[in-house]
Amino acid sequence: MDFSGIVVPFRINRPLTGQEKAHQLHQKRQLAVAPRDQLSVITMNSTYLESVDKWFGWKGTVSLITVAVMLVFTHSAGYLAISWLLEAAGFLPSVDTPGFMLANGLGMAVVYGLILWGCITFLRRESFAYTHYPLRFNRKSRMVYVWRTNGTVLEVPWDEVFFTLAKVAEQWEVRGHVLAPDKLTIVESFALSHSDLMSHEDLDPATRRYSDRDTVRAHWEFIRRYMEDGPDEASRQILFCMPVDGRRETAKGGMHRVFVNFNGAQRPFLLMLSPILLVVSLFRILAMRTSKIPRWPDHVEAACAVETGDPYAIAGDADGNRIAVYPEAAEAAGVRFTSVAGAKA
Repeated sequence: MDFSGIVVPFRINRPLTGQEKAHQLHQKRQLAVAPRDQLSVITMNSTYLESVDKWFGWKGTVSLITVAVMLVFTHSAGYLAISWLLEAAGFLPSVDTPGFMLANGLGMAVVYGLILWGCITFLRRESFAYTHYPLRFNRKSRMVYVWRTNGTVLEVPWDEVFFTLAKVAEQWEVRGHVLAPDKLTIVESFALSHSDLMSHEDLDPATRRYSDRDTVRAHWEFIRRYMEDGPDEASRQILFCMPVDGRRETAKGGMHRVFVNFNGAQRPFLLMLSPILLVVSLFRILAMRTSKIPRWPDHVEAACAVETGDPYAIAGDADGNRIAVYPEAAEAAGVRFTSVAGAKA
């Protein structure tokens, strides 16, 4: 669960750190790790791969926390403000002078307003915003398009992005930095679709073959190989495509995506968490239904035109199951899901 970049913006207008330089990921350098899509793909074809943002899997959590805080603190502050103002006006018995109670009441009303303003501001980071913030990787033009949280689009050449591992609290992610002409100063940053814990062994700069637990580099390698080697290997690994291409996910699909975050957890633990996950799912519906669907500008769509009959063109049905956009072409070319294990390391 990582909300850096949406709750608190990424730090920019600063030089690259030593850690970022040490953990740089090179576009032309293949890593000894099996690539993984990490349920990130929205759609893919021979021209581009589009993925969801790293916050997508936990969408609904920020709204839940914000509404809970708002209900608790605004209720308390509002109750005190009204009570003290009524005491100042003489409608309720008071233990102090009217002037003192008036000052207290007005002060608490200001506190109430600030809490309400802060909660609404945070709520709008997830609800009343966008259903997701897609990233599009065009392998033919070698361009990366990133949907910013303010609704504008970052466009940057793939080969000019400084990719590196970045730590957020206890988790790591792949961060893409757009650098100034001096090649040292970060002017903009974005994250790939997946963040996770990493072991000390996998973080050791001397390590050359990474463990199966290194899902962060595995996801980077999935994107990198698509851009550098083409869609064939990536296509064999994708079983699900997130059903948000030009539409909102269904309530059932949203709940499933929330529960998938604990895929592989022990049943007693999952049963214990189920009530919380159900509530998160309800707030996910709120976030999705109140948010706009991102639509790429016309010039981006024109630059990412898909060839008719592309055998690698895939998308998700309403439940997120992978479907071929041109099934006859895919069948003729033998393009189908094989397995993650079938990927070459």
